[in-house]
Amino acid sequence: MHFSRSMNTFFPSVMKNAYKAAGTWPADAIEVTDEDWQTYGQGEPPEGMQRGADENGRPTWVPLPLPDLDTLAARKRAEIDQARDEAFAAGLPYEIAGEPDVVQTRPQDQINLLGLSAKAQRLIAAGDSEATLTFRGLSNVNRELTAEEMDALTLAALAHIEGIYQRSWDRKDAIDQALAEEDREGIEAVVW
Repeated sequence: MHFSRSMNTFFPSVMKNAYKAAGTWPADAIEVTDEDWQTYGQGEPPEGMQRGADENGRPTWVPLPLPDLDTLAARKRAEIDQARDEAFAAGLPYEIAGEPDVVQTRPQDQINLLGLSAKAQRLIAAGDSEATLTFRGLSNVNRELTAEEMDALTLAALAHIEGIYQRSWDRKDAIDQALAEEDREGIEAVVW
């Protein structure tokens, strides 16, 4: 087996004459051991490494190149988006009608919360203190809440949602600022 540093690939020795006849045999091809072929030709690189060549042109594992700043910033924004979505999915721990539960705050839940908030506020404005509204948290148990209780619950959930968005925006702004300053460490330092 042969290895070419310039092409970063292996060539079967038995095919050398065919490659030469076609004019495609690399000038820098060197003979390597079966162990080199097994390790670097068929093996998986360690985390953060890729196949490359040492100073003698022999195959070895070398560190992956650092991504450019735009790519790094895009990855960081995607990490922040994922963490934001996970925070929405985790919901807001809340005592509902005297029982611990979780108010779900995923995007599809946010529409329901806005509707319940509007309905509760209309009942409060109309002075209807007898009416109750049904709410079902993560525990999947229906609970009857007064308009005031529903208003407090939805306002707490909406504040929780706003906090998650704000946290996401703050981190994305930090990424953008570090990118504008060409500050790789600043971009890498941004975490949820």
